[in-house]
Amino acid sequence: MNKTALLALAFLLPVAEGRADTQVVFFARETKTDSTRIALSIENGEKVSGTKAWLPKDGHGARGHLDGIVNGDVIQVLWTFEIEGSEQSEEMVLKLDGGQLMIGEGELVEGGNGRMNLKEPNKVAFTTSLKKVPYTEPKAGSPERKAIMDSMRVPVTGYAGKAVQFTGTVRQVGNWASFTGSVAPADGKKPRNEDIAATMELDFAALLQKDAEGNWQTLHWGFAGDTSVMEEARENHPKAPWPLFEPVW
Repeated sequence: MNKTALLALAFLLPVAEGRADTQVVFFARETKTDSTRIALSIENGEKVSGTKAWLPKDGHGARGHLDGIVNGDVIQVLWTFEIEGSEQSEEMVLKLDGGQLMIGEGELVEGGNGRMNLKEPNKVAFTTSLKKVPYTEPKAGSPERKAIMDSMRVPVTGYAGKAVQFTGTVRQVGNWASFTGSVAPADGKKPRNEDIAATMELDFAALLQKDAEGNWQTLHWGFAGDTSVMEEARENHPKAPWPLFEPVW
C-alpha cells in the first residue's frame, strides 16, 4: 500500500481499543427510495470483511457479508447475500475518498452459481458515494464505559446470583451504545446453578440508551452463540443507530 493510501486509511478508520491492527468504519447513503449501509473491518491494511445492506423503502432488500482485499485506496470485495430466498453473490469495487466511500459502477456478467462478476473491474465509474457514520468506543477506565458497565451489571448480577465482570467492546453512537463480549463471575467461581453457569459460557451482548437524566439504561441483553441477541434488539428498538448491530470488530 502506498503512503498516500496509508494516510487516508489512518484518517478514515479509527483504531479500536486492543485491536491496533484492525480498523472498523461505517458508511451510509440514505435517499427517499432506499438506504445503503456498509460496515468494513480492515485487518493489517490488507484484508477486509464486513457487511452490506440495501434496504428499499417499499421492499425487503438484501443484506449480506463482504470479504476481500485492500489494494491502495481501492477495496475489492465479494458481496454474498440472500434475496427472495436464494443466495447470490456480486463482485464490488469500493474506493476510500476523504470522508466518504465510493462504489464502483460497471457492467455485471454471469459467473455461474448465482455469482455476478464485474466485466471490467479496472474500469468502473465511481459515481455513488456513502458518507462516513461516526461512532466512538469508550476506553477502559473512562467514566462513560464505567457507567455502561454498571448499568449492565445490575440485571446480569441478578441473573447470575453473584457479582460479575465484563470483557469486551463498547460501541457508542450518540445516546445509544452496544456491548459485545463475555461475562464472568467476579470471584472466578461458576454459579451454583448449572444451567446458568453453562449459559454464561456463551457470548454476551446488550443494547443501552441514555435516559433524560443522562443515565445509561440496559434495554436488551442476553447470552447466545450467534448474533440472535442483537438481532432481537434491532427488531425491538428500530430507532437505535444501525452501526450498533453490525457484527464487525
